Amino acid sequence: MSATTGFDSELSIHARTATTWELTLPLIWTGSKGDTFVVPAGFVTDFATVPRFLHWLVLPYGAYTRAAVLHDWLLTELARWTTETRSGGAHGWLPPANSRDTDGIFRLVMEQLGVPWAKRWMMWAAVRSASLFNDRRAYGRQFWRDAPKVLGLFALALPVLLPGTIGVLVSLGIVRIITWFHRGTPTARES
Repeated sequence: MSATTGFDSELSIHARTATTWELTLPLIWTGSKGDTFVVPAGFVTDFATVPRFLHWLVLPYGAYTRAAVLHDWLLTELARWTTETRSGGAHGWLPPANSRDTDGIFRLVMEQLGVPWAKRWMMWAAVRSASLFNDRRAYGRQFWRDAPKVLGLFALALPVLLPGTIGVLVSLGIVRIITWFHRGTPTARES
């Protein structure tokens, strides 16, 4: 059993694009059973993948950012293994974690980072649900084992999520329409 658990450092990154970031130093996390994951320098992430219309509730970054980077890397390794396995490769290695374990590690690490209970469980439910729609996450998906928790969390959150989400979607639609009309209108300089 490892004496030290959690991350050994802060996140060291630089912007790659407007929405992606590259690690400049490795990010190392050690679990309570001694399992260690090393996200290598050079790994590119978007932090937490959150649809724009939900940014009012969860931003792509926050107390959970390092957990999101680790989750992204674990999923990238799982996708690489899946692709290689389907093409006849991936002999002699397995991904660091299967789909279900990857999401569980995400929730555990968020807890270690002090992310509030409701936020970490909703983020966990979101990534578990997303696993249903990503064929490269089939290895160890086992969604049925978590379906009651996921559905229960969504049912509890719906009264809070629905009004805010509808409001944001309507607002984004209005902004899109205004932007569309504005592009067709000459500016003061052009007149």
